[in-house]
Amino acid sequence: MQKGVWETPEGVFGYRISGNKDGSGEPWIAVTDYRGMHSEVHVPGKIEGIPVKELSKKTFLSRKSLKKVVLPESLEEIGDWAFAYCSGLENVWLPKKKIKLGSRIFMECPKVGKVYAYESEPEKRVEKEAEQTASLLAAAAALLDAEYLLDVQEAGTDSWLEKWDARMKTMMEAEDDEGYTKMILCGEEDYGCSLEEFVKNKRKGKVRLAMLRLLNPAGLAAGNRMLWEQYLRDHTKGCASEETWEVLRKEHGYEEEYFNLFAQIGGIGRENFDALLLDMKGDYAEMKAFFINYKEKQMGCGDFFDSLSLDD
Repeated sequence: MQKGVWETPEGVFGYRISGNKDGSGEPWIAVTDYRGMHSEVHVPGKIEGIPVKELSKKTFLSRKSLKKVVLPESLEEIGDWAFAYCSGLENVWLPKKKIKLGSRIFMECPKVGKVYAYESEPEKRVEKEAEQTASLLAAAAALLDAEYLLDVQEAGTDSWLEKWDARMKTMMEAEDDEGYTKMILCGEEDYGCSLEEFVKNKRKGKVRLAMLRLLNPAGLAAGNRMLWEQYLRDHTKGCASEETWEVLRKEHGYEEEYFNLFAQIGGIGRENFDALLLDMKGDYAEMKAFFINYKEKQMGCGDFFDSLSLDD
């Protein structure tokens, strides 16, 4: 088995040459590791003229600087933990074909927001529906813990969306304290929370999931839409628990699509409007302006906060 390194402007790839992967007897290459600090990396389709068909286990393990990776059309297999602990990874481009996926390939990659499936040209501008599919594919690993949904061939089809929503419903309907006792018995103190904190974190996870699905509504049944909107309303500012508002303010306070969704599902009302603005203090100028404008148009005008400027 021949091994080597392949230097590119984006970093150095370690590799090995093997043969007979598909019974043809032709040589093929497995990329075994990557060394480099680039934020965008394109895995080569060929090395020494030989097609790259595999990413081995832990190929990109803990590459914190990595934000985007484009995988070649020749790829047929991705090994276990290939991108594990790539905490900055945001976008992945995969060829739309049958690919054998290992276990936990995106483990501890909290920022993965898009997994694109391309047919011929990676990094090509995609349509809105494909953008939604890319978001839902990424969430299969990052939010749903459902690697069986990382199927780039089936992604976006009616049957795939049904399975995606079924998994989501299971998670949304689970008791908020489910798993806490097991965590304590297993001695996972580094999770670092009381039962109260555990429940709060579980609700935040559900809020993130509901927001993501409502912002990517491809194939979303009307009944499910109503359920997820109601869940967000039940945890807005002024409710017994306020995880919807906390997630919005702390994680998406500068993203208009999120605070627009918050308004559209009824997260803003006369009874909580003043408290929302007080929480924002001198920050989130764009969201504050949006809320004030929303109140003027939807609820009429007339209190002190309507006069706040973006410079406050």
